[in-house]
Amino acid sequence: MREEEQHQSASIHMGFPNPAADKDVSTLDLHQLLVTRPASTFLFRIAGDQWQEMGIFNNDIAVIDRSLSPRKTDIIVWWHESTGQFQLSVHSAMPPDAALWGVVTSTVHQFRP
Repeated sequence: MREEEQHQSASIHMGFPNPAADKDVSTLDLHQLLVTRPASTFLFRIAGDQWQEMGIFNNDIAVIDRSLSPRKTDIIVWWHESTGQFQLSVHSAMPPDAALWGVVTSTVHQFRP
């Protein structure tokens, strides 16, 4: 493999933007990237700091797909009947009497709301 094939290219813009250069830049559509099944996808705001080790922080947005069958290592959302709240857990650690609600497919972390 040639050296230039080993590196993926990235476009980094600094200084005053050149309007003529924008014609070659494609835009990123977060909805298209994060939501593969719109009819079964929901966004939840995360409350709490219990998931920081997994890179999920207080006020992050979780993208949840209800149509997916969870794998044992997936982070899932389930309904906690006694507290009346949604909870996160790894699927293999979900309580046996809990009602699975959906699979977390990604999270969005805002540095500045």
